[in-house]
Amino acid sequence: MWFKKTIVLILILAIAIPLKYRSTDPKYLIVRCLHSIFTIKHWFVQSELSAEYRAFESLFRLKPIPKPDPSIDPLPLIKTIRPRFLLGTLIPKPSQCQIRNETIEHNGHTVETYWVHHHSQQKIDRIVFYLHGGGFIMGDIHGYSGIECYLSELLNMPIIHIEYRLSPEHHLPAAVDDALAVYQFLIRNNIKSSQIIIMGDSAGGGLALLTVQKLISQQLPTPRAIVCLSPITDFTMTSESYQRNARVDVMLSYDYVKWIVRQAIGVQQQSQIGPLFESLSHFPPMYISVGTAEVMEDDSRKLVDKARAEGVDVTFDIGLHMMHGYPAFVLYFPEAREAMTKIALWIRNV
Repeated sequence: MWFKKTIVLILILAIAIPLKYRSTDPKYLIVRCLHSIFTIKHWFVQSELSAEYRAFESLFRLKPIPKPDPSIDPLPLIKTIRPRFLLGTLIPKPSQCQIRNETIEHNGHTVETYWVHHHSQQKIDRIVFYLHGGGFIMGDIHGYSGIECYLSELLNMPIIHIEYRLSPEHHLPAAVDDALAVYQFLIRNNIKSSQIIIMGDSAGGGLALLTVQKLISQQLPTPRAIVCLSPITDFTMTSESYQRNARVDVMLSYDYVKWIVRQAIGVQQQSQIGPLFESLSHFPPMYISVGTAEVMEDDSRKLVDKARAEGVDVTFDIGLHMMHGYPAFVLYFPEAREAMTKIALWIRNV
């Protein structure tokens, strides 16, 4: 009798779990089940943070922060890391998402892009120009289509995803040049700069800032607004938060970020490099989001202080005890959903 009951229970779970999470991807379903188990555990521990968020942090603690060896050739290691980039597993592309590839050419410069639309999206005249994270060394449409489709639905806007060149094969400013080429292509094809919102997370947030600085230096029209989630702004990595938050950051460490920056800028000196050291004058309105449990927290604080001193309209959202890029993880905890809703409201107001 117990055997039959076990079989029935397994069959029920095999049907119920994919229905609940709207996916048949086994990796994603395993992650969601683990998250649910950890959530139940954290329900019994009182905290100002949600049990769902603490469970999500527990998932990251299962996978230690990488410790690359700076003495070995980085390229073979990076090529093994790229296929294992976790975001696509954590936030898979929903079935309602439509993705269309477009190869863009501008002045002999070719860049692969992807238009991301949620099926519920109505026709409007604004787009989100998305620059993905991944430390300049990884990240692509496969990893980001899930979060970009969610953004398309939430904002009721199409997203254009830019497959900029990655390091160490292509050091900065190659990624900036790619973003600039796509932006100019859009302008040349009758999309006004006032219709474009540039958004990026982590390295993509830093890239968004560098791109707008390049637009201004070339006296090109700037976008309507900029949204950055936990952007890297200071490649010197001298911020005190690298030490202050070292024990609470579950995603990044000083050594790992230092290694990533080295791949991004190549043999250049690391003094005074990064969007923080360039002018922010004439920037459009900015929305900056950061968590206080990440080593790059002070990158955002310094950026906001400098931008305000140069007369930029900045909205600064600080997630108390939140991890790096936390608004992106909307499927997992209420703090992320609340943060992303605030971003959507700000964009509508802008």
